[in-house]
Amino acid sequence: MKNALELTGIVKSFGPNQVLRGVGFAVRKGEIYSLMGANGAGKSTLIRVLCGAHRSDSGEIRVSGEPVEMTDPLAAQGFGIGTVHQNPNDGVVLDMTVAENLALDRFVDGSDGTMFNRRKTEEQATEIAGLLGMKMTTDLLRTPVRELGVSDRQLIVLARTLARRPEVLVLDEPTSALSSEEIKRLFDIVRDLVRDGMSVLFVTHKLGEIDELADRVGVLRDGEMRGEFEKQTDGRFDWPTVLTELFDKTPSELSHEEMPGDQPVLEITGAQVFAESAPFDATIRNGEVTALLGLLGSGKSELLEWIYGDRKIVGGNLAIGGAEFAPKHPGDAVSRGVYLVPESRHEQAIIPTWAIDALMTLPFVKRFSKLTIMQRRAEKQAAQAMIDRIHIVTQGPSSAIETLSGGNQQKVVIGRWLLGEPQLLLLDEPFRGVDINARHDIADTVRAITDKTAVLVATSDIDEALEVADRILVFNEGRIAADLRLSEATRKRIVEAMSTHHSNLLAD
Repeated sequence: MKNALELTGIVKSFGPNQVLRGVGFAVRKGEIYSLMGANGAGKSTLIRVLCGAHRSDSGEIRVSGEPVEMTDPLAAQGFGIGTVHQNPNDGVVLDMTVAENLALDRFVDGSDGTMFNRRKTEEQATEIAGLLGMKMTTDLLRTPVRELGVSDRQLIVLARTLARRPEVLVLDEPTSALSSEEIKRLFDIVRDLVRDGMSVLFVTHKLGEIDELADRVGVLRDGEMRGEFEKQTDGRFDWPTVLTELFDKTPSELSHEEMPGDQPVLEITGAQVFAESAPFDATIRNGEVTALLGLLGSGKSELLEWIYGDRKIVGGNLAIGGAEFAPKHPGDAVSRGVYLVPESRHEQAIIPTWAIDALMTLPFVKRFSKLTIMQRRAEKQAAQAMIDRIHIVTQGPSSAIETLSGGNQQKVVIGRWLLGEPQLLLLDEPFRGVDINARHDIADTVRAITDKTAVLVATSDIDEALEVADRILVFNEGRIAADLRLSEATRKRIVEAMSTHHSNLLAD
């Protein structure tokens, strides 16, 4: 079968750090090829090379058998490579409207002339949105993208990319911000495109999605391809073999023993997240990791933001260590040792050009300064200790955040708050775009501090909850639908307690 995309000997270094070491694989025409890689394996760099954001130091890329030079993103698009990045903000202009973002390519290529025509733009946007079954109203078309949620921004990027009709569609963790209904719609669309002859490079860490969608899977580890695998006769991949190539731990080593809870740290009474939801009580204890598991729109993020003093809900009371806790803003929460790792690290938690040590110590400037002068040596020592403690893959504390993989960036954000010795650590979707190995490292890190800290992890992924938690609170329509210890948390019981969320951009 003819190859739609072929990479041979791709090498890429950043200074002395060689990220890609002769990577090579091929995606056949009409195939869905899944690429897996552990944290820091080089997936993000490889995708940037493919889409023209980085130029490789050596190696060759062929599209439909012809050698091509990916000099920049426009060149990659011209050669038929369409990329949907993990961070949807990489593909939208936040201050432009939904219509302008959907029709953006037609402004860039000049096909609509130099004059802006709102009516024509909105007609084109509606046509493009129809590729994903997205429903458009005049108000929505004229809404700035900044006002949309992460999942809706992702849908806009997907629709605009599909409108280009690429030869090869590169999907980098495309489901990380989508609900189950949106994922189903996306997979149906991808299958239709493949039947029409398109090829797909599907980058993900979710095993179930690979089983459902991919024809083959390749494993990237430490900048090198470690193996390629075909589906078995039962329609699944041989995961024990695949995972052995993925990282240096066997699947059994990724499990954890359930830890019993100890002293109450956070007490929630009469919490009512939405006007139509029933009040509930909950207690979060140290000595265990508690997962708040719910789909998009279930209210789990709203609950965390309320605890952090960054949002109001209908009603409820909080207590920390038995004392009343009523934060009016995040500063109140931080002063009581309550820290939040937000859902979107790119918008809310990192400054890409900053060094690791500067970002880690930012909330604790007073501790690392005398008068107005930063104590750089102490700052670097603290950052290096945290790098070693939670296994951040980097050249050192002076490395810029933007040089790290997504998983290592997330570790930096978590490590920053661990410097503050929190009473309560809140993590909102902390594993988004993070592979299994990094997820295990992060889970080990947070479990290691539960003797003094209560940990509440909000996630929409059942596998993530089962891997990291000792106790799972299933959140549904603003309330706790089930409270399960890990030993009793079966997938069937969890699914029964969860409901499906429909994006406001998707037609019924």
